[in-house]
Amino acid sequence: PLLYGVLSVMAVQSASFAATAAARESARGFVSAASPSEGAARARAATRLVLADAGVPVVVPQIRCAGTCLAPGSRVDVTVAVDVPLPLLPGGPSVTATGVESMPVDVYRAAP
Repeated sequence: PLLYGVLSVMAVQSASFAATAAARESARGFVSAASPSEGAARARAATRLVLADAGVPVVVPQIRCAGTCLAPGSRVDVTVAVDVPLPLLPGGPSVTATGVESMPVDVYRAAP
């Protein structure tokens, strides 16, 4: 039981770090884009790369703009939620690891 507990905690912690990193990199990619559609593509690509690198199932990030998307001074919120199956239990229960990042759009950038 102790070994199973350690393996479960390690799997959930690894997925939690990956989800947080994916949300952060997705938000960075989005706010540096020239248009909202380019930003969404960058966010999806960043999420895919980070999660694949961590060995976590790839998901699509949820992106929400506070204010007008990519307007100077607005904010972009990205959420990445990953379902982590518990080890040694195929088809068994899973835990959801969520990463959330909120990133401001530079106030000195030109409006899209």
